[in-house]
Amino acid sequence: MIVGRAHTEKFGKLVGSGDGKAFVRDGLSPCVVAFHGFGGTTTEIRPMLDVLASRGCAVRAPLLTGHGSQPAELQDVTFEDIVSEMQRELDAAREEHEHVVIAGFSLGSLVAIELAARRPAGLLGLVLLGNALTLAAPVSAALALIDRRGWKLPDWYLLRLWPSDVRDREQAEGLVAYDRNPLRAALEVYRAGVQVRARLGRIECPALILHGAKDRVCPSSNVALARDGLGSRDKRTRIYARSGHLVAADHDRADVADAVASFVDSVTPRARIGV
Repeated sequence: MIVGRAHTEKFGKLVGSGDGKAFVRDGLSPCVVAFHGFGGTTTEIRPMLDVLASRGCAVRAPLLTGHGSQPAELQDVTFEDIVSEMQRELDAAREEHEHVVIAGFSLGSLVAIELAARRPAGLLGLVLLGNALTLAAPVSAALALIDRRGWKLPDWYLLRLWPSDVRDREQAEGLVAYDRNPLRAALEVYRAGVQVRARLGRIECPALILHGAKDRVCPSSNVALARDGLGSRDKRTRIYARSGHLVAADHDRADVADAVASFVDSVTPRARIGV
């Protein structure tokens, strides 16, 4: 359902019972710099962040630009706005820890790809969770038509008809996210997917690509799309049978967190540097 601006200003809000604030923990190098998804918060990747921190990793998971307040704040945020701000987060992590691993979920995966494609010094690995290189139909077709026609969009919002694409309903209650998504910002996600697909070949660091088999937002075929497009020699993939789009928060979250932590350990130089 699409609703107008007045309705959203009255009712648009964050929903969910968890802690969706930025997540920062001191620890050993490399620092894992992690990005959440469109309209969401760090609760979408919190189980993974907690495990990484418990194993001694330095972790930095900021809120993306336009997130964590109200949907209207996201309406006119561009992909470049987000990338520019997250570049500063990455630079800060590199300055403190020298080595980094970049991880991203959904929209965050596109941010992660763009930053990794710039080949920052000290980058040891890339983790893609529920990557958004393409979006599922019919949303993808609709956004492609809007983009192709160059239509100017009013202040419309897409209502979220379910809390999130997560099959573990108890876990879903703790996810903090906007109760509706700005349409112009959604178009930015589609455009960003097109943009970064052309950037995959520039990435040569080891990569871990994880996805939920029951993802209704980003098709699991995106796993092969990322794997085949990356310039990396070391490319590891896994599709989790029980999980939806929010693969890091769903039924398989413990396995996902372990896979990410093991990946980080495998790409870390043996002489780890303390903070």
